[in-house]
Amino acid sequence: MEDRYNTSAQLLKEPLSFADLIENGAHFEVDTANYNNTCYEDFNVDDEEDVDEEEVEHEALVSPWTRSFDELRQLMKPIGEHIYKRITRPGVKEQGLVPDKARVALRYSGYWEGQTAPFDSSMLRGTKFEFETGQQMVLEGLEAAVRTMYPYEQSEFIISYKLLFHEMGCPPRIKPRADGLFKIEVIGFTLIGDEHSLERIAPEDRNKFAVVFPKAQDMHLHGKDCVKRGAYRNAVAAFERAIASLNYCRLADEKDELKQQELLITLYTNLMVCNNKLNKPASVCIAMKALRLLTRNQPSCKALFQEGRALAALGEYERARQAFVQAQAKQPNNKEISEEIINMEQRVSKYKKSMREIWSRALAGKQQPEKLADLKTEENQANQQFRRDFELQLTEFDKSSLQSINMNRKMYTDKEFNVLRLLASQHNMKLSLSPLDVDQLTLSKLHIK
Repeated sequence: MEDRYNTSAQLLKEPLSFADLIENGAHFEVDTANYNNTCYEDFNVDDEEDVDEEEVEHEALVSPWTRSFDELRQLMKPIGEHIYKRITRPGVKEQGLVPDKARVALRYSGYWEGQTAPFDSSMLRGTKFEFETGQQMVLEGLEAAVRTMYPYEQSEFIISYKLLFHEMGCPPRIKPRADGLFKIEVIGFTLIGDEHSLERIAPEDRNKFAVVFPKAQDMHLHGKDCVKRGAYRNAVAAFERAIASLNYCRLADEKDELKQQELLITLYTNLMVCNNKLNKPASVCIAMKALRLLTRNQPSCKALFQEGRALAALGEYERARQAFVQAQAKQPNNKEISEEIINMEQRVSKYKKSMREIWSRALAGKQQPEKLADLKTEENQANQQFRRDFELQLTEFDKSSLQSINMNRKMYTDKEFNVLRLLASQHNMKLSLSPLDVDQLTLSKLHIK
């Protein structure tokens, strides 16, 4: 097997510039140091499909055609002057063709005419290769072929030398005027937008919504792409620039206002997520203020959840708990929200306990009974707040189409549990314990809408 791989594509000691290769030719040297030990060192199997070494060797690397390219062209369809194509597995047409300004993931192998081993293959560097369309990151012919494909599609292409290494090639490895056979599978793609889209707007057009809106969408896509790559600071910068450009626009009518509002809500929500990732809770709360204005104080569950996390990071445990409770009212069966509420209950309880201990040690004699009375007053206020929060949950649940929701018994003290049962009864609902799990509560409606 080693002899076979020694005749196939390998890594170079120094990067090779395609521009130099095409214009003047170039010298290159294969890196053979420690080859046997490193051939599969970085081999990563894609999550969507398990591929072992044996499958890669016999199925992915061998050329699908070893006779003349002229014979194969008879079995293909021309998709332009310099490319022929045949589909071996249809793709998902509903997701659309690979577009410009997208990060596309694919597997590919390239072969010269009459050769069984590939001159280049993503399989030799790992099962997946990614590039951005429209950025001249790969051979012109390879990108042109990929742009004709749908996600999940597998196809074979014969690409003219005019879109590969042109007239000269690079003898002896790449012959002059050498057409290539490419076997390509598109795994998927994501839109990446354009980080420079807003810079390209003419100064006189920067307040025109019709011009700015699509550019702001491009910037939003760029921000989302940064999030996927973990570049949260770049994502924050992209979202903030898009927000600023939209707020500067003049709106022609209500349609413009609605489109602006919808995109701003999305941008502010994504901005909250990124700032929480960057441990900037104050910035999250500032974005939430803008969201409350845009939504008339009806933010989404996602925004409330992010606000709760930010408030918790600021030590505002009671306000954080209120945000999580409001989020739970919108998504009653969301386990992540329930876990955060339990966490907040524990933090609040621990905080109150530590405060009582501090006051107990600090105050003695006559002052201590007065402080204990204040603490009881504070506890009564907390109970009243709890009643209001649960009233809100019951109201939202009653309006929803759900007939029952599950809750966690650990979230509530015995006093709070009794209050829950009383309020549920007043709303013509029933709160019951599971016979199989003592920690699980079920809140159900006694009437059917």
